Amino acid sequence: MNSIELIVRLVIKREDKVLLCLNKAAGSYFLPGGHVEFGDTFERTIYKETAEELGWTQADVRSFRFKGYLENFYSYKNGAEPHAELNMIFDVDIAPTTQANSQESHIGFEWINISDIPNTKILPETIVPFILQ
Repeated sequence: MNSIELIVRLVIKREDKVLLCLNKAAGSYFLPGGHVEFGDTFERTIYKETAEELGWTQADVRSFRFKGYLENFYSYKNGAEPHAELNMIFDVDIAPTTQANSQESHIGFEWINISDIPNTKILPETIVPFILQ
């Protein structure tokens, strides 16, 4: 079945670094976030995904602002059906003492220097300009 996945992606910066999620199996990075479930708002999804992935509470997420969107189409190398996603990208401000500790074993979180972003394997590659803005 062809469908479009709706995803929120979060640009979280602290000083000269940005928080990226590491796919441990693939060795690539992506912005934190996740799928918007039917009936959920973007706001609810932001709070839900930061709680599930990082263990954050609503108090940890101080504010967020819509930054833009990115359409992404891709195919897996194993020949599976092509995928389409619409990424809704948000700048997120967090409390200064908030820690980034993964709550899921298959992913990790790292603060990456913004100056290193152009040389970091981030997927989809077309999302990099949103990080650098």
